[in-house]
Amino acid sequence: MFPLTTLLNEHDEPLEIYQTKIGSVGSWCWESAICLAEYCYDHMFDRFKNKRIVEIGSGTGIVGLQLCALGGNVTLTDREEYLELIDFNIKKNQNMLTGTAQGKTLFWGDEINENEDYFQNLDFVIVANCVYHSIELDELIKTICNLCPENSQTSLLCCYELRNDGIRRLVDEFHEKLREKKFSVHPIEQKDLRSKYQNDYNAIVTCQRS
Repeated sequence: MFPLTTLLNEHDEPLEIYQTKIGSVGSWCWESAICLAEYCYDHMFDRFKNKRIVEIGSGTGIVGLQLCALGGNVTLTDREEYLELIDFNIKKNQNMLTGTAQGKTLFWGDEINENEDYFQNLDFVIVANCVYHSIELDELIKTICNLCPENSQTSLLCCYELRNDGIRRLVDEFHEKLREKKFSVHPIEQKDLRSKYQNDYNAIVTCQRS
């Protein structure tokens, strides 16, 4: 395991997000996820304090922990196999987190239990680098819709690495499915990203459901 230390909390104290390349895609920090975390720090610094946030497919938890370090109350979710790494990163950064953070299991497509308060009345839902396989796309959309009810104030933030034509087509399909569910999709301009992320593959969108 080795740490990434590029993130800062609201007091400019550094976070250490541990990752490993032993395992599958959720075990390390993808560039687009770091890009989104740093975009939130640069452009949305004051928007997460005391907000209710769920991250889907958290992996290492890098984006959710950045928002928690800016004062958000964050539930980081993924499959059971990633919860140990998520919990490890929460504990490693506990003193730097100015909000609250917890890890929970969430399988895409499953129904949301109304008794699980941390999945209700959300301010933000985060989907970082989760669009990579067409088989799971409808399940991902279902989970997003469950967390972002129609006419809610929940904002959806997504990021992707558009490194080949197949992923670009899949992301286009994902956006079309979101629009069918009454989401607006607004791309973030490249000029608003840090210069090292201004390329032809890092992409961030913000979405709102009507």
